[in-house]
Amino acid sequence: MNCPSCGKEMERGILYTQLGRGLFFLPPGGKVGVWDTKRSVEQRGGIVFDGPHHIQGSDRATVHGYVCRACKKILLEY
Repeated sequence: MNCPSCGKEMERGILYTQLGRGLFFLPPGGKVGVWDTKRSVEQRGGIVFDGPHHIQGSDRATVHGYVCRACKKILLEY
């Protein structure tokens, strides 16, 4: 896949977190509470990539995407 910003080849990979409640995009000032659900995050304008995780041991989140090392952009698939 080519980068939409600079046109160079992008590298496929994953965005990975560990020891968290999931992986989210939040609007400015947005927060995820301990017991929030996917629906409650989305109702506040957030996007849930993985999670929320409330059980210890299932606290790793991964999202597939592409990185452009030339212009430092990431495209995520959700």
